[in-house]
Amino acid sequence: MNDFVWKVDKQHASIEFAVSHMVIAEVIGLMKNFDITIRTTKADFSDAKVEVKADANSIFTNVEARDKHLMSEDFLDAENFPEIRFMSNNFHKIAEKKFEMQGRLTIKDVTLTTTVEVEHTGIQKDPWGHIKAGFKAKASIRRTAFGLTWNTILDNGAWLVGNDIKISFQGEFIREN
Repeated sequence: MNDFVWKVDKQHASIEFAVSHMVIAEVIGLMKNFDITIRTTKADFSDAKVEVKADANSIFTNVEARDKHLMSEDFLDAENFPEIRFMSNNFHKIAEKKFEMQGRLTIKDVTLTTTVEVEHTGIQKDPWGHIKAGFKAKASIRRTAFGLTWNTILDNGAWLVGNDIKISFQGEFIREN
């Protein structure tokens, strides 16, 4: 049985998030610095183990003041908790090229089980001889469950920041061996 290690190709990958803003729109952001490793012994990835590490100081929403607020103690407290981490503990096939992954997501000092929908989009050899695998993934978390509780109420009783955060990944992985 061969162990295969796949590392994210950061030039062809992104981790993004979306959260409701004032109930009428969404704020979209991304993590600029992250690492993802997949370890598997099966060609169809059905026994994959996934580890994700994202730098909490790399959050980017295209508004510097908002980014600083998200990294502050009100939200991620990136100075004291610089890493967001996900470790899978279950990765099972639910259909052709479709998987459900469960694992432990840690934000700040809170770790919770999180379910992620995964799609394997294929394998190709690039022009330089690297074997690459493509994946898309998505999950939804409730930010208050992770201690991200800052908010303010609007005149009409709605909250400024929604509680549900949609997280998505798309990208390529390079087989290392």
